[in-house]
Amino acid sequence: MVGRLGVAALLFAIHCSVPDALQAQCGVKVKTADEAALRQALTEMDRGHFRDATQQLRRIAQRNPKAADPQFWLGMASVRNGFNTAGIRRYFPKCLALCPQYPNALAHYYMGMILYTDERYEEATEAFETYFRMANGSSDKKQTAVYEEASAYLHWSRFLAESVLNMAPFDPEPLRGVSSKRNENLPYITFDGSRCYYLREVPEKVDPTSFYTPVGEKTRWVLFCSEWKDSVFSSGTELPSPFNQGASEGSMSLTADGNTLFFSRITQKGGYADCDLYCGQWSNGKWAVEPLGQGINGERSWESQPSVSADGQWLYFSSNRKGGQGGTDIWRCHRLKNGDWSRPENLGARVNTVGNEKFPFIHADGHTLYFVSDGWQGFGGYDVYFIDLAEDGDARPTNLGLPINTEGDEVCFGVTADGTHAYFPGRVASSRSKDILIFDLYPAARPESMRCCHAEVQRFDNKSTRHETFMLSNSKPTALTFKEEGLMPHIVCATGKSWRDGTTVTLPDSVAPLAINPLPGSRLSEQDELLLDAWAEWLLDHPLVHIAVECPTMPEAKAVCDYLRNKKKLRAERLECRGGSAYVKRQIRLL
Repeated sequence: MVGRLGVAALLFAIHCSVPDALQAQCGVKVKTADEAALRQALTEMDRGHFRDATQQLRRIAQRNPKAADPQFWLGMASVRNGFNTAGIRRYFPKCLALCPQYPNALAHYYMGMILYTDERYEEATEAFETYFRMANGSSDKKQTAVYEEASAYLHWSRFLAESVLNMAPFDPEPLRGVSSKRNENLPYITFDGSRCYYLREVPEKVDPTSFYTPVGEKTRWVLFCSEWKDSVFSSGTELPSPFNQGASEGSMSLTADGNTLFFSRITQKGGYADCDLYCGQWSNGKWAVEPLGQGINGERSWESQPSVSADGQWLYFSSNRKGGQGGTDIWRCHRLKNGDWSRPENLGARVNTVGNEKFPFIHADGHTLYFVSDGWQGFGGYDVYFIDLAEDGDARPTNLGLPINTEGDEVCFGVTADGTHAYFPGRVASSRSKDILIFDLYPAARPESMRCCHAEVQRFDNKSTRHETFMLSNSKPTALTFKEEGLMPHIVCATGKSWRDGTTVTLPDSVAPLAINPLPGSRLSEQDELLLDAWAEWLLDHPLVHIAVECPTMPEAKAVCDYLRNKKKLRAERLECRGGSAYVKRQIRLL
């Protein structure tokens, strides 16, 4: 492994002449009788007579086995004479073995390149750092001629040394049921873990009436779905119409409730292939599919690899449309109140580079983004990176590291909702085909742990009941607002671990419970404020609603009203505080 620089960089051409003065020799000089011969050898090398110079230097080295100078100049002759790799590898190590602090910075530069190519990154880092200590204090332009290249090597050596030292446990295995003897690609596991969508390479259908047998098996990529049953995924079934109707289709992404999906499809437009994003809605037992609007699908651009947030409010995708950072970038848009999508926005320089960024995957937590790139610092080809979009704008993506990333291309990386496992298409030694691989994701690369939860929401008068699906964090409480126009909302705080699936939530008519639990002194806790934030949001959406806050004590009621007035900027005339023995329950009442 040599990262972005490659083995060829070892043969970098240095355009400098041979110094007139001899180098210091760590206290061990060539014999006085050989000083003139050494100067003559350097003169021959300066004239381009490398063969004569090398022969003379070898004879001098034989007569002075403890002198570092002849070894250094033999190495430089190898650099200048066709960049002889064997000579570079032979003589510079000998020079530094005789004189570890040899005073010419170039000896340490070339030694660093040797160590870098041999993947000895820690030692390479030390060699390049030594080069800079010497070159920075030198006025010799010949020693600083490779300053820029040395800077790049030092940068990569440090990165790779740290990567090797911090290699994460990595033991991928084929995802049972989904992986078969055929090739599989572009997987997507739903937020609730109940289904896995992917492409499988299958044989083309052969005309049974034909007298001819085709030579070699013709195959096509088909969208499949495997369902989770009895602790394993099924072997998969081909998706019915409107999918797999001849057009080339890509990976899928679904909302948490499973009722909305997105995928890409390549079609022919005006004589050229065009990839656009499509949306599907589940209705009456089938998918109704249509392309997204022209605001997202460009006339002459390539849009693909969609990833939708669990709540369906954000859509991420890759595109080579104009206005990006360069190459293919990652873009996103959000749902407007009228149901349309906003104009796509580029994620900017914190994610995109002048290279290519592809395969965005927005995790169930809504803020951890995984993607692949060949523009950020990596190990070759496309590497996987992740970034927390909730952090400030100075945050930069983190390379997932070795051995998950390799010199090859890593693509289509996904993470389960609980954050413990990751999956991607690849091969293991025991398989002849490309499988969907799954492995334990190391803790530092894990997103917020989430759980897909469900509730039955009914009206106070039992006139209607509906099913709702949502994501909850397993580690911190979330305020849930269940609402229906014309009724009071039901607002509670819960975590993924505390929520009981199948819970029935009743939407009240005019009085709703206020599930706060003030601290001593009627101070509001963080969870209390989280609940009141949700109430404030609902009240701001309903500006004509006036309420009474009723609590067992007036200080509790006042604490709630003060928070809504002062922190959330609700008008005072919209709130009435009621406290005392007459109000044994904490609740909000319509006025």
